[in-house]
Amino acid sequence: MQEDPEIDWHRKQITKNRELIAELQSGNTAGADVFPETQAEIDRLAAQIEQSELIVAAYEKQRPRE
Repeated sequence: MQEDPEIDWHRKQITKNRELIAELQSGNTAGADVFPETQAEIDRLAAQIEQSELIVAAYEKQRPRE
């Protein structure tokens, strides 16, 4: 069964955005405080991940993997 290109894109975005969050968080080794701009970017990426996960979950619910 061929995957939906949009779902494949969302899966790749989830992976990419998780990696970006990890990089942003690991760059904060100097102290406990995160720059507001960095935290805003982490929050934005987390929201995108959540949205993509919901889209993928809805797709998988309609079309269970074989």
